[in-house]
Amino acid sequence: MKAAWITNPRSGDLSVSVGDTDAPVPQDDRIVVDVEAVGLTFAEPTWATNGTLPLPDGSQRASPVIIGHEFAGRVAVTGSATSGFSTGDRVVGLIDFWRNGAAAEQASVLPGEMTHLPDNVSAVDACTLPIGALTAWQALFDFARLKKGETVLIHGGAGAVGTFAIQIAKDAGARVVATARGHDAVALCRKLGADHAIDTASERFEDVAGPVDVVFDTVGHDLLERSWSFLGRGGRLVTISGEAEDAPSPERAAALGIEAHWFIVKPDPAQLAEIVARVADGRIAVQIDRTYPLSDARKAFEEAESRARRGKTVLLVREAAGS
Repeated sequence: MKAAWITNPRSGDLSVSVGDTDAPVPQDDRIVVDVEAVGLTFAEPTWATNGTLPLPDGSQRASPVIIGHEFAGRVAVTGSATSGFSTGDRVVGLIDFWRNGAAAEQASVLPGEMTHLPDNVSAVDACTLPIGALTAWQALFDFARLKKGETVLIHGGAGAVGTFAIQIAKDAGARVVATARGHDAVALCRKLGADHAIDTASERFEDVAGPVDVVFDTVGHDLLERSWSFLGRGGRLVTISGEAEDAPSPERAAALGIEAHWFIVKPDPAQLAEIVARVADGRIAVQIDRTYPLSDARKAFEEAESRARRGKTVLLVREAAGS
């Protein structure tokens, strides 16, 4: 089958290639999916899970390492020990980051990594949800415990996660303040429902945002550092930027009287099903920045380095992806 992969991460070669590789072998506890569309995360070639670290069992990950862990498609083969899915079902899901992803004509998926996809949500829209929207959901509700009437400051509101975070927080009854860089990005934040959008190219959020209960950071660096002292006692800071070693210090958080969390999104079919339902009924709008055919996966990564992105970039694996 055709697939996009990182050839040998342990050698330091982090470039993406496209070519032929073996299709997944059916297993009793797995479901083989005919992939239609895959959401891209441009930092993925640098992830330690791609081969620079041993697998959880201590072994080294075999090459090639197929990229693209959030996907939409149709069930092709069900394992004898699986349940809840049948051949032909439309599905959307998130494959564990330690295993091969879905930027391929077929992917091997655990039943607990995916949920059903209704006919009125396209594969292109759906494949942006398992990382972008699910990350926003878990940040706002599992870690920040956002409540109706609270104010949340979202750093990176025009990005692949931030665009969902604005809508999910607003739908939960929160007041939403978003930061973004540039006029177009700020306009997008307002379009998605932000009560106030701040252009970090010309404004400091501390000067105009006012008090907030929660900070959700998707950017890191100076914006994250300045957010520590911006929260009052009892505030909650959640970040997804950096690596585990960059996680917020519990001691610093305790000294300031706030909570601080860093996390990586985890597959959760129930949460994903709720998000999909909100897309289906129009409560969440998906922002697609650009689409590429699978054969142009390398080009997608190369072009991403030199342009601003608004929303998600998607690889189209099959012609049915847009339907």
